Amino acid sequence: MLELPADASAVVLGAPGSGKTTTLIEAVAQRVLEKGWSTDELLVLAPSRATATRLRDRLALRLGVPTSGPLARTPTSFAFRITRSDDLGDPPTLLTGGEQDAFIRELLEGHAEEGSGPAWPDHLGPDVRALRTFRTELRELLMRATEYGVAPQRLAALGREHDRPEWVAAGAFAREYAAVLANTGAASLDPAELLSAAAASIRAGVDLGPLRLVLLDDAQEATESVLTLVRALADRGVAVLAFGDPDVATNGFRGGEASGLARLAPRTLTLDGVHRHGPALRAALSSVVARVGAAAAGTQRAAASRAADHPHPIAVVEAPTPARQYAAIARRLREEHLENGCAWTDMVVVVRSGSRLAEVARALTLAEVPARGSGGGRALRDDTAARTLLTIAAVALGRTELDEQVASELLLSPFGGLDRLGLRTLRLALRAEELAGGGSRASGELLVEALGDPARLATIDHRVGRSATRLAGTLQAVAALAARGGTIEELLWTAWERSRLAERWGEEALSAGVTAEEANRNLDGVLALFTSARRFVERRPEDEPRAFVDSLLDAEVPEDLLTPQAREDAVLVTTPSGVVGSEYRIVVVADVQEGVWPNLRLRGSLLGAQQLVRVVTGEADAQLDERRLVRDDELRLFALAISRARERVIVGAVVNDDEAPSVLFGLLPPDVERLDATAVRPLSLRATVGRMRRDLTAPGVPAPVRSAAASGLALLAREQVPGAAPEQWGGLLPVSTDAPLWDLDDPEVRVPVSPSSIDRLEEAPLHWFVDRVAGDSGSTALTLGNVLHWALETSEAPDADSLWARVQERWGELAFESPWVAEREQRLARRMVEAMAAYLTDTTASGNRFVSAEQSFELEIDRAVVRGKIDRVEQAADGRVVIIDLKTGQAKKADGDAQLEAYQAAYASGVVEGLADGHAPGGAALLFVKKGTKSRPYTLAVQPPFGDEGLEAFKERITRAARLIAAAEFEGLLELDEFRPGNEKFRWHIVGSVTGD
Repeated sequence: MLELPADASAVVLGAPGSGKTTTLIEAVAQRVLEKGWSTDELLVLAPSRATATRLRDRLALRLGVPTSGPLARTPTSFAFRITRSDDLGDPPTLLTGGEQDAFIRELLEGHAEEGSGPAWPDHLGPDVRALRTFRTELRELLMRATEYGVAPQRLAALGREHDRPEWVAAGAFAREYAAVLANTGAASLDPAELLSAAAASIRAGVDLGPLRLVLLDDAQEATESVLTLVRALADRGVAVLAFGDPDVATNGFRGGEASGLARLAPRTLTLDGVHRHGPALRAALSSVVARVGAAAAGTQRAAASRAADHPHPIAVVEAPTPARQYAAIARRLREEHLENGCAWTDMVVVVRSGSRLAEVARALTLAEVPARGSGGGRALRDDTAARTLLTIAAVALGRTELDEQVASELLLSPFGGLDRLGLRTLRLALRAEELAGGGSRASGELLVEALGDPARLATIDHRVGRSATRLAGTLQAVAALAARGGTIEELLWTAWERSRLAERWGEEALSAGVTAEEANRNLDGVLALFTSARRFVERRPEDEPRAFVDSLLDAEVPEDLLTPQAREDAVLVTTPSGVVGSEYRIVVVADVQEGVWPNLRLRGSLLGAQQLVRVVTGEADAQLDERRLVRDDELRLFALAISRARERVIVGAVVNDDEAPSVLFGLLPPDVERLDATAVRPLSLRATVGRMRRDLTAPGVPAPVRSAAASGLALLAREQVPGAAPEQWGGLLPVSTDAPLWDLDDPEVRVPVSPSSIDRLEEAPLHWFVDRVAGDSGSTALTLGNVLHWALETSEAPDADSLWARVQERWGELAFESPWVAEREQRLARRMVEAMAAYLTDTTASGNRFVSAEQSFELEIDRAVVRGKIDRVEQAADGRVVIIDLKTGQAKKADGDAQLEAYQAAYASGVVEGLADGHAPGGAALLFVKKGTKSRPYTLAVQPPFGDEGLEAFKERITRAARLIAAAEFEGLLELDEFRPGNEKFRWHIVGSVTGD
């Protein structure tokens, strides 16, 4: 290739690893260093900014001469330079994918609201047009039309000619879309339009300077717009050298033309040797690409490997779960790093879908493999740190209302500094102040009020109050700055500076593990947000800050941000397109599942962008198997992934009753190494410490193993490895006290006993103790029960509407996980209210008289004091006193119920007030309102009246309960009912290292 004449054009084909990029660099070096060319006479194009950056650095190192500009560019960058130098009009503004999607969405929404717009076919109704998938296909159709010179009028005509009504509608939409963009006052172009405009300028004679040669790397990724640009340069006498391999093209889903490479020049050269990997990997790659169409090429497939094989070049992981798959992958990556000296940056994990990047990177980080995902996979609004900053700005600008949900989200974010327990503490403190002042507002309303006025929190002298005050002050400061006309950069900077997170996240990012990974991700999100804000201010200085917030919070397409990316020592987790133009010592291809890779779903089925290309190029009548074309693209992606490896490829999948490995496994050699994923021990200090501690403490471990574990832990403890020293182990701390909870030797001591906790105390004293000390987190069902009790107590009328009105007054105090849960609970509450009303109607009809509700009582029995409240006391016409306890849970028998026994004892002791003369015991009953019987909507479980023997038995029960409560030790259940709500918090209390059993 280096012997070609200076003005010759050629296509250089080469298999992966054959030296295409190296040949390109040497071609540049030959012309600059040997033939005396100026660097301005050469133009090197790469398909993406990342590949252009890598190529630019390699060229600079190889040449070692000063240049007037970057040595390698993307086609879009070059096109932008051409259009800016063209004197025919104002320089354009590049329209990002997110901006284009937003314009299209606004137009479609306007059409739907006004009932206007193009006449779309029935199968593309308003609901379909509201989907992001539809907008994506519409963007692709418009870009393909631009690339192939199809004006809106011709697009509509082709639609009528080929019976494609969606093209007719798209043509009308394209005309309106172009008019709207023209009215914005700026020449806004998408990448396809920018490339086409540059090609037109070149053909019109724009000054190209001394340019003599264009070198196109990874030319298989070129779209028709790029090919048009290169052909325009060739028509102006510029020589073209294109390097590529159609077998590893990744851009087919986005208009890439793998077959266009071979048509760029009349002469084709082929590199005949592969230097990256050995024969085994070369054979596996050949097995894959042999099933792919040649794309007007194919001679590169004959290249033979000239490198040596690794001892185990290919391995597979078949794991029962995704977690096991990632654990096995992490184990092997750590082995390569620790035992074979492979740098983290020389390893990559490739997955088919960008939606999996964050999950896979986090799984590796948890297994102590530093990992980073490739950028651009999600919108800024989906980044935690960036979204919180945007929400603060949105609230300050009045775009987002500060309601209970937004207030809670902000307080629970790093900028609020509270966890859920802290938020609950703040709610309780605000509610307590409200009740003390005679108010009745719910905690959510108080939370919103507090964040709206920092002075409101001055009376809460607690950490949670100070954190909330700082957040409230930030909202106030940002709002004041916005009112003074501050830019979006100033608003975001104010919120960021007041958060005091920069120093903390910076320190955490320099550490290791999950904390460092989380801090790095947060800092990346903040940096990306400020980069986007700066670009917004530079490009749209006249727009208000709210326009920026709207554009990001409403965006559904991730932007390709020009944010500097940290080159930390970490494993890259990316998609196949993210490894174009690079190579790694170890390549892991994960999640190679059936239905995932290959993904044979037909692309562009709604609007037929690719069918439009075939119509324009005269291939409309060709008999093409659409699914095979998709399969070929998927095989190219897989071939690209495995071709990046110099030494080893590891292919992983989940194999169980529900998931199966991909058919791509069948393309690998049958005798590959199979990694064990059933019992993977992570190769890390944390896992080593855990294994040694288990060997030292578990029963039945042989003495030599136990001794080795003790020695190893002693060594690690001397090196201050966390968890190695015994004093850091759970269950080994000395008991703080062995004194009883209540000193029964003191005759003045009385043990408080709650009737509602007696059953739990008798069943499992340890669990009662945990509830008493740790508290109950509560639940929606419990809170709903409190509201129903209050409604029954305070309602002035016994009918369902009056009771429901009381419930509605306090409904806002209930917190639900989602709207559908709230609707379900509201329906349940209404049924229970109707059951309560039915009971009240029935008891009134039977002649019972209401005596009291929520009547407090106190009984002293031996060394115990029993305190409680009776839900409802009624007196029948014959004087019998009936005690009612409202229950909102499942029905059960009343025999032996401690609460009812306590209420009957209270009556027998004469502490129940408001009774008419001639009263007599009438027993007690549990009123269940959640589910009724066949004849009535409620269930009544009756406990017979106490006699003298029953009263004495209850007193003995209370005495025993008091002794259990006053004890120094508490016994629990070893076998827990996993389906009983609340039992999950008792599990860690019954392990041997805590209980000693």
